[in-house]
Amino acid sequence: MQKATHPLPPLYRASVATPWRLALFLAIALSAFFMGPATPARAQQSGITSPATGSVVGGDVPVIGTAVIEPFQKYELHYKLEPSGDDAYIYFDGGTTPVVNGQLAVWRAAGLAPGVYSLRLRVVKNDGNYAEYFAQNISVNQGPTPTPTSNLPTPTPIPTTPPTPIAQPTVVVGQVEQPGGDQPTTPAEQPSAAALPTPTPAAVAAAAVGDAGSANVSDAAPPASLSRQLGVALSLDRLRSYFFRGMRISALIFLLIGAIFGGRWLFGWARRKYM
Repeated sequence: MQKATHPLPPLYRASVATPWRLALFLAIALSAFFMGPATPARAQQSGITSPATGSVVGGDVPVIGTAVIEPFQKYELHYKLEPSGDDAYIYFDGGTTPVVNGQLAVWRAAGLAPGVYSLRLRVVKNDGNYAEYFAQNISVNQGPTPTPTSNLPTPTPIPTTPPTPIAQPTVVVGQVEQPGGDQPTTPAEQPSAAALPTPTPAAVAAAAVGDAGSANVSDAAPPASLSRQLGVALSLDRLRSYFFRGMRISALIFLLIGAIFGGRWLFGWARRKYM
């Protein structure tokens, strides 16, 4: 005789399913917490941030921006003189490592002809497809290039007292009688020392201040390289972002493993108690 089976009451069924629902809700909440803020490589949009469209540059120009794509293969940087077609772009630098808010390359614009240029960033996938980003209307070598400022204090010229000019004696030229003649002859006019130009105090002071300014300018130390400091700071930011991304991924993996083992334990506990 087959034994009749009675299904569990609705209250019991709800109590058995509750631990599973709690475990699933906990796993979803933790995933949303750790994966909510996207990693820098996914959150950032590729592009050139400096020099921006409409900038005025000259000399060696650091190119700052973001180059990310999935799956990433490489990025390339090109420039061209406007107006011209897309086939006029010239490659000048690139890389095989994704960059997020960092220095992509250095554009050697000192030897370029003055004019308006465009920059192009091409980010290439593994399959050969790519995305392009532009910075246009960049004036190169057409105006005063901003020079990096130095933190050294500006030397103050030392005031000097101009020397007092000394009065020159005046030479008196008279007549000299020549032997053998009755008529006195007048010697040729000689320029007197009083007729010579005497330096004025203002001219002497200006010359002294000019010499002091030249000496102070020559003693000033050259400005530090801003490009090298910028590269070091960007490398530290990139290292910090990779560290925090690894910590988040590791924490998520441990939580998922804990949720799986916790769910198995809850399932065994419910099975032993209600079945």
